[in-house]
Order: sequence, then C-alpha cells, then structure tokens
Amino acid sequence: MKQRPSAPRLQKPIRVGFIDDHTLFRESVKRILNGEPDIVVVGDSAGRVDGLAMILREKPDILLQDIGLGAADGLAMLSEIKTLAPRMKCLILTGMSENHHILRAIRSRADGYLFKDCSMPALIEAIRKLARGQTMWDPALIARLMETNSKLSKELDVEGIKSLTASESKIAHLIAEGLTNREIGKRLHLAEKTIRNRISLIMDKLQVTRRAKIATLYTRNLDRSE
Repeated sequence: MKQRPSAPRLQKPIRVGFIDDHTLFRESVKRILNGEPDIVVVGDSAGRVDGLAMILREKPDILLQDIGLGAADGLAMLSEIKTLAPRMKCLILTGMSENHHILRAIRSRADGYLFKDCSMPALIEAIRKLARGQTMWDPALIARLMETNSKLSKELDVEGIKSLTASESKIAHLIAEGLTNREIGKRLHLAEKTIRNRISLIMDKLQVTRRAKIATLYTRNLDRSE
C-alpha cells in the first residue's frame, strides 16, 4: 500500500515588533500586517522602556521603529537595540526626511528606511525582503544619496564627531595629538583599560576601525568649525 505524501511543512511566519508612539497608526498597521499569512506582529510599544522589554521578551525577526518617540531619541535607541539583538533587522518607518536623520540612521546600522506615506504593499514587501536578508531603503532616498554622495559623506563624518560625549571628544583630541592610551589615561586620570573601552565606543560611533581615522575625522571637523 502506497504511503500518503506528508503535508508540506508550513514556513514559519515573520515575527515583527513595532515601536511607534502614535497609537492609531501603530494599531492600524498592526491589524493589516496580522492579516498577512506569513507575518505576525508579536509585540508593540509606544516608547523606549517597553520597546526594549518587548524585544528581549519576544525576540522579533524584524523591528519597525519610528525616529520620534516622544522624549526618547529613536536613533540613539536603535544603537541600543543593535547591541541587544544584533541579528534582528531594523526598519525605520518615519515621516522624517531630513539628511541628518538619514545619516544617523546609517550610523546606527539601520537595515532600511521607509517613509510613513509609503503604501502598505511596499511596507509588506520591505518586511519580506528584510526577512530574506536584504536591505530596504526608500527609492527616493537612494536617489538622493547617490546625487549627493560626497556631501553626505562629509556630513556623516561631522554627525559622527558631534555625537561624541564631552569625555569622548577629549579622548579623540588627545588621539589627534598623538598620545598613546597610557598617556591619555594619565592625562585624564583614568585607567588604561577604561581608555581602551571608550576608544572602542568612539570607533563604533564614527564607524572606523583605526585610531588614525579618529584623528583624521576629529582634525577635519575642527578645521571646518574654524
């Protein structure tokens, strides 16, 4: 007797988290996404604290997140999120189109950037592309980046330097002067290990891997401000 073929295994749905402080928008998008056969919204939040807790609890595959989250800085939060869940894909879904927001999203390692006036089919396709390991940036945004690549590159460097704290700026200044980690530690009365850790944070913010690049970007920014 022939065995009946086994039923095909259903693909696991794409697990989506959503952080947006506009309740009506969030609820509307969530309802539509949950109507898709391969997408499920596993958690949503209006702000930073609940959002981070939701990510740790539900471990979504994809996160939709706005930039403006009331008093919270959504892009600063994105850096936290990437540390907490490095394998999760993060799609910025916002109405903000200013260059400095886009630059910071790149710095914060966003996997995509769409405007809230995009169509629902476009958002759904973006989620599916991210789940397949692709990135998803708004086509109009890509055109702008290509047209102004040189200018944006310079702005990106400036934004990175401006994102440094006062303590990090002092360390970058001393690196530019040619001091070693030990010499910087003595100058700032900090342990050499602390200096190493802070330099790692500076490199992460500036998206560089060498001390010399920190010195170059810091010096270049000083030259522009004079």
